[in-house]
Amino acid sequence: LAFFKVGCAVALDVDGVLADTIRSWLRLCNERFNMNLTYDQIDHWNFWKDVGIKQEDFEWLFNEAWYNWRAMPPTEDKIAAKVELLKNIGRVDIVTGRSQDTLGYVEKWLALQKIDCNEIVVVEPDMTKGHLDYDVFIDDSPLNAIDAAERGKTALVYDQPWNRHLDQRDNLLRIKDLSEAASRIRSLLNFKE
Repeated sequence: LAFFKVGCAVALDVDGVLADTIRSWLRLCNERFNMNLTYDQIDHWNFWKDVGIKQEDFEWLFNEAWYNWRAMPPTEDKIAAKVELLKNIGRVDIVTGRSQDTLGYVEKWLALQKIDCNEIVVVEPDMTKGHLDYDVFIDDSPLNAIDAAERGKTALVYDQPWNRHLDQRDNLLRIKDLSEAASRIRSLLNFKE
């Protein structure tokens, strides 16, 4: 298992972990391209390539979803309280690949949801996050989870249809919600003490 100190640093993703962005994206995609894609059909990371959507359209639709940030649903009920559980364990930064033109909407959405974090860290959209100085990564991206785990860090994969192919191992664990993430981190901290 990856070693981390008591009061560990947690990198918490936005899209697909805090914000249920894909549901907004699906609605826009189905309207714009006259499709009938469903949530469960999004069963791998680059699914958009298989349904004939260009990368720029894929990204534009995500930005468009954030332009309507007030309608963006959270992934789970009482999300702010669950983030607070993580903050009781250690430092929690929002780490996202959101574009600069949507970052302001993300910040407004976090405030609307009453989600408190230490800092918002933006990475380039095509860059993985594992190189960053965090002990635990909570992410729905299989690419970010694998990258963090291969660097000896702990990756908690927020369960989504597009990451279910990942096999768990000592430092790559699947979670169903953020309460489970807090419990897993506490267990790992107690195990190391």
